[in-house]
Amino acid sequence: MPKDINEFFRILPDTIAGWEKADSPDLYTPKNLSTYIDGGAELFLSYGFRNALSLKYHDPADNEINVDIFDMGSAPDAFGVFAHSRETIDNRFGQGCEYAAGLLTFWKDRYYVSILAYPETAEKRDVVFKLGRAIAGEIESDGPLPPIISLLPTENLLPETVRYFHHYIWLNSFYFVSNENVLNIGNDTPAALGKYQRNGAAFFLLLVRYPEASRAEAAAGRFRRELLDGATDGMRETKAGRWTGLQCRDDLVSIVFNAPDQTTVRAIFAKIKT
Repeated sequence: MPKDINEFFRILPDTIAGWEKADSPDLYTPKNLSTYIDGGAELFLSYGFRNALSLKYHDPADNEINVDIFDMGSAPDAFGVFAHSRETIDNRFGQGCEYAAGLLTFWKDRYYVSILAYPETAEKRDVVFKLGRAIAGEIESDGPLPPIISLLPTENLLPETVRYFHHYIWLNSFYFVSNENVLNIGNDTPAALGKYQRNGAAFFLLLVRYPEASRAEAAAGRFRRELLDGATDGMRETKAGRWTGLQCRDDLVSIVFNAPDQTTVRAIFAKIKT
């Protein structure tokens, strides 16, 4: 296992299938990541980004393959970045990966990896996969998933939709709730969101765990007041005829969005592991 991000440059092959590694990598920290990922740095920063290494491989025609390795500081945060936009379930690389149009992304332990070869060709894809296997092979151990993910009931869950975050802005990017941080989601409140489908109806379950029960109840109370019209039973029908339901149990707040009926809300609440 590399001791730090810098070691990846040393241990990766100098040549692979005729492609040569550049003489030196670029290194990024929270202070300068935005100079590399203009407009996209906030995603990584919100998940506790530590540092990143970016390197290139060139073929004789000077085509490029870009390799970016991000140290997210923890396995849950590496998973969070990876799962942020995934659309499929694929486990060929690391602890989960996705490949499309010349871009391979995967996560393993505390690292998130992106390898891009554009435009895609069969030859480039082969090199991308070889690089992916080489990098994943150097990360010897797997890391844990965010514990809150295990609380999501698995029946009718679409696993590719599971998201993990601890910044409220990402909740709104997955399912818009409010322009305000009504649930007081922050760095110490891990959250998970999953999409479910039953009898053709799609709905969402959000789980937020707070450091103590009093904070969970405060967040639940604000949500009831501002988004459920103060409903004491935690249920509210929307104008579209769908249902939102809230449950607060100890330090865990659970919210169902877009359910077809109250029975669905109660049923999924009963299946939440605590």
